Amino acid sequence: MKKLYTLFLITISCLSFGQGPFTATYDFASVTTTTGATDPTTVPVVSGLTLGSFNAVNTTTPPTNSAGAGRFAFANQPLGAANGDNTYTNYTGALDPTIYYQVTVTPNPGTTYNLTGITFRVQRSGTGVRNYAVRSSADSYASNLTASINPANTALEVVAGDIFFYNADATGGQNGSTITLSGPSFTSLTTPVTFRFYGFNAEQAGGNFSIDDVIISGNVTTLSSNSFDGIKGLTMYPNPLKGNTLFITSTANAEMNVKIYNVLGKEVLSTKVNNTSVDVSNLASGVYMVKITEEGKTATRKLVIQ
Repeated sequence: MKKLYTLFLITISCLSFGQGPFTATYDFASVTTTTGATDPTTVPVVSGLTLGSFNAVNTTTPPTNSAGAGRFAFANQPLGAANGDNTYTNYTGALDPTIYYQVTVTPNPGTTYNLTGITFRVQRSGTGVRNYAVRSSADSYASNLTASINPANTALEVVAGDIFFYNADATGGQNGSTITLSGPSFTSLTTPVTFRFYGFNAEQAGGNFSIDDVIISGNVTTLSSNSFDGIKGLTMYPNPLKGNTLFITSTANAEMNVKIYNVLGKEVLSTKVNNTSVDVSNLASGVYMVKITEEGKTATRKLVIQ
């Protein structure tokens, strides 16, 4: 798991970077039994990110309204368990990829972010789901994300395949469902990620699957530039860059001092050019800021290397 950094601001002439941890909480406070299949609650605010609203999807039986207020709870979940049966190996159902709750995290321009985890509260009606799992768009929803119960809850456990299991016929809200996010799929992201929550092995069609107090955690890096654009005719191309050569030109055609910084504010390249090319073959894919100085004038540009 990538290290979480404390919020900081680094100022390098006209160039600045800000980074810090975040927790975004969805409490479904505005959900009622008449508010439909999309959570009307104001979404959490995280600097550098745009967080979407939760919505319920069921392509077979389109969801209408939550079964309870202040939480997201819908019936018509995939069947497979018998009422009161606490033996997981007896269940015959499976996750249905067309029935889920989903939410999307989107970075703002000039932002990269890491995702580290999700925690949430679950609840079932008397004949509701006995299993649930979480997947993401990072692998096109192919596999369940790493699941655990933290803090421990005797009503919940994780069985093979990172599947959550109500191991008792409990109906009250249960805390502890935890998803751990790590690795390249959730590190240095510059594109949206969608999470889907699936309930299954319900005991009856009228039984529901409820989620509440969903907390998404991570850290975000925002790149900003106060570019005075004092360099007449400044051009930097191609951008995004897929090769190894970056071209920088200007009207003055004078010597330029070029410095490139990564998202942590670390200088990763420094060179002098004169209306010519810059070799960036040693830089990994990612987002950078380029600081260009010519004849005492400075400008900054964001660079994306693919």
